[in-house]
Amino acid sequence: MNKLIFSLIVLAYIVNTSYAVYFKVLCAAQDYGGTGVSVNIDGTSHPMVSANSDILYEFTYDGVPNQYYYEITGTTINELTLFNNTPRTWDSQSTTTLYEIFGRPITIGDDIIATIPRIREPLPGYDKYSLLFQEGEMPVISVHISNADYLQLTTMVKKQKIEYKMEFDLFTPYEKYHFTNATLSFSGQGSVNQEKKPYKFDLSGNEEDKANSEIFNRKEFKLRSLRFDESYMKNKLIMDMAESLALPLTQTAACRLYVNNKSFGLYELSDMYKKKFVRRFFNPPKISEEYVYGSLYKGVSQQNNAGNPIPAYLYPDFEDVTISDLYESVVAADPTNAHADIQKFITWLNALPETASKEEIEQKFDVDMFLKYIILEYLSCHWDGYLGNGNNYFVYVEPNDGKYHFFSYDFDITLGKWCKAITGDIDTYVTEVVSVEDRFYGSQKQRKPVLYTKIIKNPNITPLFNDLVKEIVGNLFNIDALGPRLDYFYEFYKYDMYWDNDCLRNLPTHEFVKSQEIPEKTKIDAQYSDTSNDVEDLRSFIKSRSSNAAQLYGVTSFSAKGKFGEVGGKLMTIGKDTEST
Repeated sequence: MNKLIFSLIVLAYIVNTSYAVYFKVLCAAQDYGGTGVSVNIDGTSHPMVSANSDILYEFTYDGVPNQYYYEITGTTINELTLFNNTPRTWDSQSTTTLYEIFGRPITIGDDIIATIPRIREPLPGYDKYSLLFQEGEMPVISVHISNADYLQLTTMVKKQKIEYKMEFDLFTPYEKYHFTNATLSFSGQGSVNQEKKPYKFDLSGNEEDKANSEIFNRKEFKLRSLRFDESYMKNKLIMDMAESLALPLTQTAACRLYVNNKSFGLYELSDMYKKKFVRRFFNPPKISEEYVYGSLYKGVSQQNNAGNPIPAYLYPDFEDVTISDLYESVVAADPTNAHADIQKFITWLNALPETASKEEIEQKFDVDMFLKYIILEYLSCHWDGYLGNGNNYFVYVEPNDGKYHFFSYDFDITLGKWCKAITGDIDTYVTEVVSVEDRFYGSQKQRKPVLYTKIIKNPNITPLFNDLVKEIVGNLFNIDALGPRLDYFYEFYKYDMYWDNDCLRNLPTHEFVKSQEIPEKTKIDAQYSDTSNDVEDLRSFIKSRSSNAAQLYGVTSFSAKGKFGEVGGKLMTIGKDTEST
């Protein structure tokens, strides 16, 4: 009898403990005017605990939940109201929630992910993709810096460099990762002047502790502020198209940022153009197990002493600015003469006959890569790109006087935003994309970009350009191909976009220049609306631009068929890239 009673007690204990389930939610409760977070389970509210007094709140519940939602303690704010009286539903097969985010109804978007067609065979470099940029998830980064550094950051009123030592947590829906002794600094150029700052994360100081020195095989990454992109997804969409075209690119993903438990907004988590990028896509040779890198340069437009623009158009003359100003050295083949390779490229390009044969050009210049990226500039109206302001592009020069490669980047202020060349072919675009007041080359009148006159307008290259425009517009840059992807972006990220809009109105950091307008949430909705006729709105612009380009370049129909599968799906595998610098 005693054995039977003991067995029943053990069985009862097992049954009771098996009903213990766990709730986890991320929330900066004070930003909502609250003192904490509660979870309402089947009509009863339970206070949650933040063990480290941070944004993670947890609660252990003895029982089997049915429906639940989160509440801000001390306020009337709750998810039931935010979600139109639709509570969350407990997964009966689980004993814990994922790491959920307050006010965000979808934690995993796998069931709604929509892709775009892949029209070129994928590059081997895509095998080195990192799960840090996983599709259908919203990573959360919670940074902790010293009180003194936080005070400096939030009272700063003019541009200056920062290098803050920090700890931070990275939350995926499934895991929490903790990192120490990392460095936080500003990233970007003009965007630093806005109240929403861009940041760079560097873990390379932790080399002796690999688990503390990498995140999904990345030692550093950027958070781009997307301050002027009401859709938040323009750069990501263009990078999707770049991958479809088999172009070198950096991975991106949306990400929430908190600093010292304060909401800092929605960012674009971005890989970096560094040596790893060169290895991934340009296969530099090795000598005695050491990589031999070529030179990587970033084109950066400047102004002369009179304040007139000098675009980085690859001309040999640039008045009172220097070659190092216009062409920033990112990776140097020869650090003692870092700009030798870009000087050779400029000399070769300007000496190139305007009727040079395709074969002659391709001996030194990657025509295919250039044309694809420049067509993305043209179709997206990348007015701050190479063909516009002579800005936001890279040139990679292979080692030992090797081939020249051109590729564009930074497409967040595109696809209708401040575009001066909504219609027209490439010739019209090159003239009209630059604002009238900026149509100068220093003290001289506006010049055409050298790669336009020497490559695009070369009679042996122009037919290739025209054919590529037709192919890209017909199969990729049209609403049939991109529309489902836009619908997915809006459904999955809408609440994050709204949250960021609220964050912008309450950021503790300050702008260093004239304040910029904060858009209404209706402008976010309009980006994805099928009824908007405003060409500044994302979806409307794509429809208008593709229709105009189709008419000009002889595209007779739109499709969404890729010969090589799809782009934008779940990352299922990851390559191994162990180089440390």
